[in-house]
This record gives sequence, structure tokens and C-alpha cells, in this order.
Amino acid sequence: MLASAGWSWAAFAFAVGWVCRSWRRAVWLAPAALTVAVTAYYLVKMAQGEFRAFDMTVGYYEQPDPLPIDWAGFLSKAVAWWVAAVTFGPLLGWAGTLARRPHLSGLAFRLLVPLIAIVDMTVRLPGSRELDGAVAIDTWSTVRIAAAVTCALLTVWALHTTLRARRVVRT
Repeated sequence: MLASAGWSWAAFAFAVGWVCRSWRRAVWLAPAALTVAVTAYYLVKMAQGEFRAFDMTVGYYEQPDPLPIDWAGFLSKAVAWWVAAVTFGPLLGWAGTLARRPHLSGLAFRLLVPLIAIVDMTVRLPGSRELDGAVAIDTWSTVRIAAAVTCALLTVWALHTTLRARRVVRT
């Protein structure tokens, strides 16, 4: 359920950028890692039977066993997310490297993933097909609350370390 959320993919690319030693490496490695992850995700979904072609011209009992793979459906979704990985991966990787900056200078970048999570879950909650049960709604709500708490804690921590650093410089 969380693997289908956009914020978790953004967090992955951001984390790749965070661990890279240079922004140049992050800009290349984040989209590459996302592309590999998207490929693995859709291959697993295919293995689970997600992309099976049901022949509408014959009855249920005349369907071949196993159903053939719907390659057009598989490739259309995979290619769309590969394009998204190559488009947004460099930006998220770069943001991950900038988030390592201390104090307030890196705060905006550290807030990026929790804010993406809040927006993603707020937009996704109303009318989503995957939210058919209370567990799914509770999960999305928990993610939103955790992201909001994370934003507050990151902000307090950045203010605290900045003020503390200023006091050390003055003395």
C-alpha cells in the first residue's frame, strides 16, 4: 500500500541524495535507483498477476490458463514512471544533498519529503480506489499526522541548533 504512494518514491530518491557525497553523484544516482526500483516494482506486480489480459470475447471458463500478459498495460505504466523517475529523480537527489546543510539553511530541503507526504495523502484520500477499508484510511491518516509531526520537529530542531550556534559564536 505504501509502495504505491508517490511520497515514498520521493523519499527514496531523497535518501539516495542524502547518502551521496556530492550533488553530482546524487543527480545521477537518484534517477538510476528510482528506475531500477520502478522496474522491480512492476515486475513484482506482473508476477502477482496484475497485468493479465482477460479476453472479453470468450466466456470466463474458456479463458486460457494462465492468462497471457498484457504487455501494453505493463509497458505504459512502467514507461510513465520511468519518465517520472528520470524527471524528478535528479531534483530529489540534489535536494537530499542540500538537506544535509546544518541549521536553518537545510531546513527547507529537510521539510520537502514530509510536505510531499502531506500533499500526496491529502489529495489521495478523497475518492481513491485503494481506500476501500478502514485500515487503508487509518494508514493514510497516520502518514499525514506523522509527516506533520516530523515537520514540526525538524523546524524546532533547526531553530534550536541555529540559536545554540549563535550563542556559541557570541561567547
